[in-house]
Amino acid sequence: MAPKKKDAASKSRGNLIEDEALEWLKPRALIKPDDQEDVPEADLDEEVGRVLTTINPNWVADEVAYHYGLGRFVAKPKPTFGKAYPLYIYQGTAIRKDSEEAKAQIAAGYGMVGFDDAGPKRAKVKKSAAEEEEEEEPEPEPQPPEEAKAEEDAVADEEKPSEAVEGPHEPEPVADDLEATAGDVGEEPEGDEKDESKDTGEEVLEIKPRVKKLANQFNFCERAALTYNFPRRSVDTQTIPPPRANYGSTALQCIIFDYYQEDYARKQREKEEDKPKRLRKKTAKHVKSAQQIHDEQLAQRIREAWTILERLVNQNIYDDIAQDYRYWDDPSDEFREGMGSLLPLWRFQFEPMRSHAVCDVQWNPHYQDLFAVAYGSLDFTSQQKTGCLCLYSIKNPAYPEYAVVTDSPVICLDVYKETPYLICVGLYDGNVCVYNAQLTLESSYQYKSDSVRDKHSNIVWEVRWGARLIDGESTFFSISGDGRVVQWAVMPGELQATTIITLTSNVPPIPGPDGTMINVNSCGSCICFHPEKPDIFMVGTEDGMIHTCSLKYNRNYVRSVQGHHMPVYRINYNYFNNSIYASCSGDWRVKIWEDGREEPLFMFELGAAVGDVKWAPYSSTVFAACTADGKVYVYDLNVNKYRPICVQAVVSKKTKKLTRIDFNTRLPVIVCGDTKGTCHVLKLSPNLRVMCKPPKKAQGVDQRTLQIMKLDKLLSLVRDPPYQTGVVDEKFDDD
Repeated sequence: MAPKKKDAASKSRGNLIEDEALEWLKPRALIKPDDQEDVPEADLDEEVGRVLTTINPNWVADEVAYHYGLGRFVAKPKPTFGKAYPLYIYQGTAIRKDSEEAKAQIAAGYGMVGFDDAGPKRAKVKKSAAEEEEEEEPEPEPQPPEEAKAEEDAVADEEKPSEAVEGPHEPEPVADDLEATAGDVGEEPEGDEKDESKDTGEEVLEIKPRVKKLANQFNFCERAALTYNFPRRSVDTQTIPPPRANYGSTALQCIIFDYYQEDYARKQREKEEDKPKRLRKKTAKHVKSAQQIHDEQLAQRIREAWTILERLVNQNIYDDIAQDYRYWDDPSDEFREGMGSLLPLWRFQFEPMRSHAVCDVQWNPHYQDLFAVAYGSLDFTSQQKTGCLCLYSIKNPAYPEYAVVTDSPVICLDVYKETPYLICVGLYDGNVCVYNAQLTLESSYQYKSDSVRDKHSNIVWEVRWGARLIDGESTFFSISGDGRVVQWAVMPGELQATTIITLTSNVPPIPGPDGTMINVNSCGSCICFHPEKPDIFMVGTEDGMIHTCSLKYNRNYVRSVQGHHMPVYRINYNYFNNSIYASCSGDWRVKIWEDGREEPLFMFELGAAVGDVKWAPYSSTVFAACTADGKVYVYDLNVNKYRPICVQAVVSKKTKKLTRIDFNTRLPVIVCGDTKGTCHVLKLSPNLRVMCKPPKKAQGVDQRTLQIMKLDKLLSLVRDPPYQTGVVDEKFDDD
């Protein structure tokens, strides 16, 4: 019976190989590479002796290291492993079965039998027709007892090594108990299955369950998570070396500039090529031909010639005014000491802007005869729809040198000192623009904030150019009625806005429509930067507050002063002392302040709303202001600290009001604008521009030092005397 079972088992194993469902039971064949070297048995059996010694060649008996705290070499502590030198340390993942951790895992079910902790599994294998015929053959005659005994001994000897191999992999007693239980439970259906297998011609194989390995819960890695690492391969190739040549040249500044211009033009062309085709077609339509370019250049030359001719004609027409400007001084100043007058010279007016007001005026810092004018409207009940930016020259009072009409009234402007042809303006609708006076009028503005996300939502009251950024981009600042101070960076082709500070008000939060509390912002009205500290600036608000702010700290104000009781219209620093500044307001007052003091040094009431105040660039104690009643006031604190040295009505107070005033930095003239679009140029009399005479002991002192000394002497008389501790006590002790 035994040989028959063995043959049946071998035949059933062949059926398993043919069955694809039980592919995992196929035997594994050793794959031998084709280029493996054949080693003879004699070499494999040869014993190679190796001598192990306790002497470690890499061992350092006394190892030292430099101690920076002690400043000397100290001996390092010897390792605990002695002279042994570990070359490789790897922490394993297996744990011992008799450890506490293994027992806890077994109790929790981690060491149980596989296949969902079930018993042995059975697999049915179909028998082939040949096997069924062999089973139907009659059983052979029983062998003699001696032959049968010999065969049984041979089979027992074959099974012993297999049992010895399977011995270490036997599951724990828990698994044996489960198998026994499963065997007892499955005894009865086994007979039925045998009968069914006999009837259907199928063979039942018992598959022993696998036991789960005990995994270290603290250092465990799933085999499925391990990936195959591709072997490293180095590919080398040999090529012909590139040709070499020595080159030398002189890199001049003009050559570097030309290369930068070519690179910039190339980048612009690449941007045009990246645009959609529909946009490129439009731009292609507007490309000018060589004849058109020639015609424009010829027209520009003719325009320049007509401009020169126009100036010659106007100088002949206004020759008497030009003579007064150049040579005439009021002779009455010799007989009235401490008093002066203003001589009206030219009146500048742009005919399309007769119904607009001069909202801002400023002399050009580079060209002494040129000044810029912003046309807008300060009457908010009947606001104009358009505005204008004009550049006038006293060489041609009839027509502006540059004029461009804007979509919204222009409220403020500022000329860039580094590049005097760049002018930034603030509009009534909250936008800011940058104009380039060198470009033709067809290009209009060069930059505009209409597409910027964080632009102002209210009127822009004042703009001021600031210091350049670290990358070299120009920047300017604007203050608006929405309570924000915004920094604008002039990038190539666009403006970038950054909110510096949001002005807060002392008014408590008010409830909104849905009941949420809304913080009320303070409306900004003017801004002024410190002459020497570009990160410090002062802000005036509509509630009369003057806040000192910093670009480095934008969460709160550096200092706040209740300057006026109505909106602050202008703040201006002294040219000779950076701690002295003047402010004007709609409460009819002009105040002179010093940094760090809560109270003003001087206060003057002019009897009407003061639109603008400016310090004189030639004297440290002279300043001028214009009021809503059409008068210009000129003060000299060194002559009279209480009354002006000149009061002159420039326009009729019934029909016009003066809005802005500005001193020329080189010429003895001032310009002021009114609400009817007219700019008046006035000449200062000799008493209004008296220069300091150096003392006899210091004849070589320059004029600026004398002006600083004059102002310091005046301030020492006005400032409060410092409080000295102990003076009052000594006085009472003497009594």
